[in-house]
Amino acid sequence: MKIGIIGEKKSVLAFQPLGIQTFGVTSKEDLEIGLETIKSEDFAVVFVTEDIMQKYESEIEPLLKNILPAILVVPGVKAGGQKGRECLKKIMERALGSEIIGA
Repeated sequence: MKIGIIGEKKSVLAFQPLGIQTFGVTSKEDLEIGLETIKSEDFAVVFVTEDIMQKYESEIEPLLKNILPAILVVPGVKAGGQKGRECLKKIMERALGSEIIGA
């Protein structure tokens, strides 16, 4: 199984030497190509930078409903942190059936 990361090119380049497949996004088309690759290949975990998640949430949202790959939102180069917290809250609520992280 593979690990991937979707984000701005400057945010994801450092992950390549670690064996993580990177998807540098500069346009919606880049994102769509990356998402098709992720759907068609055997990914266990995909990290999405916060800025890309905010910009393309409606395109990424369907993947959050699947068990695999696990989608985790991480801070990008210019992150504020709130979107990652919201996504983690949704994941925890789905896994546990109740809210444990306060707003």
